[in-house]
Amino acid sequence: MAKVGLKNIYVAKVLSDDENGTTYDTPRKLKPAMTVNVTPNFEQAELYGDDQLQEVEEALSGVDVEFGVNELDNEDYAYIFGKTLDANGGIVDKATDSAPYVAFGYELPFSGGRGSKFVWLYKGKFTLPSEENQTKQGSTNFQTPTISGKFMPRASDGVWRYFVESKSTNSEVTSTWFDEVKEPPTTN
Repeated sequence: MAKVGLKNIYVAKVLSDDENGTTYDTPRKLKPAMTVNVTPNFEQAELYGDDQLQEVEEALSGVDVEFGVNELDNEDYAYIFGKTLDANGGIVDKATDSAPYVAFGYELPFSGGRGSKFVWLYKGKFTLPSEENQTKQGSTNFQTPTISGKFMPRASDGVWRYFVESKSTNSEVTSTWFDEVKEPPTTN
């Protein structure tokens, strides 16, 4: 089924991630979504014998994530990049700042109004966006931020992503998808 849009970008700080499990802050919605690109990266090792390929092993070496929103306000900037928001609502950038690990969620609507795909990436960090600005030159040229980051599997269980499609799951799952960082159901 073809995807025809993107909406509802959310982030939630990772509060803890260890052998006892992973906990998250309450997700916060960012300004309207424009783009999301997710690129899993794999390292491959090949084993040859008798003059031919015998085995291939691969391991996830990280997931590159890039997203664009039409605006990144100061509160979201501080939350995502670990910055200080002062009493005036301004941002204080310090060399010692460190971005927190966050979960990243979004929705991808399908064509023909046939539901959506809902996604959570569980653990990653975003880096400060570069700023490229230009003057108005007779016509409007929107200038919006693009934020990049690196995601990885959680320490607690090795899971890095979870997604569902609304046509294949209980509607309660998708209607509350962004209320918290959704976990896959446990199976025995």
